[in-house]
Amino acid sequence: MCAAWPILAGACLGLMLVRTNPLEILSLLLLAIYTIQAFIAEALGIRVSKKSISFPRRLIAGFPFLVLWRARIKCADIDQISSRPKARVRVEKISGERLGLDFPSREARLRFYQLVKRAAPCISIYGLSASPSSRP
Repeated sequence: MCAAWPILAGACLGLMLVRTNPLEILSLLLLAIYTIQAFIAEALGIRVSKKSISFPRRLIAGFPFLVLWRARIKCADIDQISSRPKARVRVEKISGERLGLDFPSREARLRFYQLVKRAAPCISIYGLSASPSSRP
């Protein structure tokens, strides 16, 4: 998904060079800025530290083209984490708010679980299954 953002930014900047209407140029400039911030947010990926988890803030779960910078959740605010189909994870905050995280693969999701368990062992993780290497 990260590869699409620079392509879109380049297309916007390229179109800006051939357009003469100031409104079109402004619109393309704003779209280019949006695609650059989305690329950076996606390129940073999902980060886990002892104090927090940060990830791209998707306005519509599962739709990767509406990314508005990043969200950060303090580990102390997380009630539980549960698996969802298609390498997705749902993070439930103590406040009741639910946030979805998308992973490129099942292995990446399992690695996320390991990092969370190491950083904050008090967080409940549901839907954990054996790693592919431990299956018969």
